[in-house]
Amino acid sequence: MPGNLAPSHSPGLSHTRPPIKYVLDVTIAYPNGIPLSLATFGLGTREKCDIAVNYKIYDADEVPFEDEEKLRDWMYEVYKEKDEMLARYYATGEFNPGEKGTRIAFSWAKIIGMYGFWFGSFYAQYNVYSYVISAVVKFLLFPFSS
Repeated sequence: MPGNLAPSHSPGLSHTRPPIKYVLDVTIAYPNGIPLSLATFGLGTREKCDIAVNYKIYDADEVPFEDEEKLRDWMYEVYKEKDEMLARYYATGEFNPGEKGTRIAFSWAKIIGMYGFWFGSFYAQYNVYSYVISAVVKFLLFPFSS
């Protein structure tokens, strides 16, 4: 069958399951249902707010990876549960009734340290790539100069 993908039961493959043990499902609720944009997140221009995060871990054996239709139906069911959880959270302040969360607050020192790390990392990478690119360009334009 030219042009078609090889069947999933090819003799060289022992199984078609991905080499994972768990599937992590994360649901995020933002104040008033308004998510952070990249600009407000990056520049820190949004007012102080609490962002609620709920996660659920599925055993990979529970996920029907081998059948596209079953996987699609499973994902639709997961998203239906997520929509119900978000509706409940926005109505009551809880993802699941009676389930208490843990509040995590980041200190300014940690936030500034993280920004410092990422800016420093960017600066270092920029210098390395600039040096490599300029060396390649010089070599290509002037291969026999000293």
